[in-house]
Amino acid sequence: MAVQPQDAIKPLTVLELNTRIHDLLAARFQSVVVKGEVSGVTLRGGHVWFTLKDATAAVGAVIFSGTARRLPFLPENGQELVVTCQVDYHAQYGRVNLVVSKLDYDGAGKVRAAIEQLKRRLEAEGAFRSERKRALPFLPRCIALITSPSGAVIHDLQQTIWERFPNTRLVLYPARVQGTASQRSLVAALRQCDEDELADVVIVARGGGSFEELMAFNQEAVVRAIQAMRIPVITALGHTSDRTLADLVADREARTPTAAAEIVVPSKQDLLRQLGERGQRLQRAGLTALIAPSHQLQRRRQSLDRLALDAHARRRERIAHLEGMLRQRDPREALRQRERSLEECRRRLQRSWQVMAQRIETGRFAKDGLRERLVALAGRGVRERVTSLQNRGARLSSLAPEQTLKRGYSITLDASGGGVIRGAEEARKGQAVKVLLSAGRLEATVDEAIP
Repeated sequence: MAVQPQDAIKPLTVLELNTRIHDLLAARFQSVVVKGEVSGVTLRGGHVWFTLKDATAAVGAVIFSGTARRLPFLPENGQELVVTCQVDYHAQYGRVNLVVSKLDYDGAGKVRAAIEQLKRRLEAEGAFRSERKRALPFLPRCIALITSPSGAVIHDLQQTIWERFPNTRLVLYPARVQGTASQRSLVAALRQCDEDELADVVIVARGGGSFEELMAFNQEAVVRAIQAMRIPVITALGHTSDRTLADLVADREARTPTAAAEIVVPSKQDLLRQLGERGQRLQRAGLTALIAPSHQLQRRRQSLDRLALDAHARRRERIAHLEGMLRQRDPREALRQRERSLEECRRRLQRSWQVMAQRIETGRFAKDGLRERLVALAGRGVRERVTSLQNRGARLSSLAPEQTLKRGYSITLDASGGGVIRGAEEARKGQAVKVLLSAGRLEATVDEAIP
């Protein structure tokens, strides 16, 4: 029997192979939980890219911008995290990435233990001693605010301060107070405030949060930056269950931003009332001195001297405050503030433009990938159907009578009726028959039928 050649196996393209791998991984690893150490954190277009590794292996991971905005914290280098993610295989580049949807610390006990160790070290250095903490100024001419420029905290601080003492000068140093960039942002704002030497006191504030959301205020770099400030620092981190290391090292701690504003400036109405009462006492003391005995006159004179010194000190503070207000209303200072505001608006617009451009590029990239996958899937479906039809055609062709005749068999027909003779009992002696062969036929007569 002749050996029939078989069709050669058609090789896959690289894209076809990668697409099959992608489909297998997507179906098998829709949601997995992976533990590892974070390294190589970078921010691009609002997305957070990093590597998750252990002692023997590493894998890339990404948190897309929409997910990053919903997470209570973002990864930082050196953290041990447990991530919930989907395994994604990029068909075009043949690369595996973990698309992260949730972050958890690898045992909050480890993080708290590290914070407690840092606390003991700072305490041993005397960072928390009351002796090193400075008194707040009685009436600050300028107050620095380090917080997020958006949200309710900055508005609460401004409203409370200006309600208690209108026209107090405020200087805002914008800072991130949550997320992977918050530590660097807070340190930069504190150092800039210290270098500018504009303020008499600084308030570091945010609107409360969980242990994870307040992690930046337990980092050594932030605590050291507060400790190094040359002006008093008040922390106001909102209603929290845990005191942060920043609270412990600050010169004063307030439970809320509103409470910090009430601490840092006195009420102008209360001061005016106290001045009026002291003026009345001074007048009464002067009248009484005219009729008082000589031994009481000396006492009254001393009291008057003290009151005069106190009034003089108050007047000097008032003059200094008025000078500060005049400087604040200086057109050059207003122009500088407007220039800083315009520069900040320009930076925000630039960042928004970059984010939008990144989103457009990401959408275009995703569209190209989907088109490639659709073309690959359509081509694969057509090829599979063509192969199936070819196999069925080959099977059908192998069952045809011609193929049987080619293998050396023949078909015997009744010469008169044309019916197929399948057994010897259907033929009779002397009957004319036709024998069909693979090539031609034979006309014959039955000499004998042997069943």
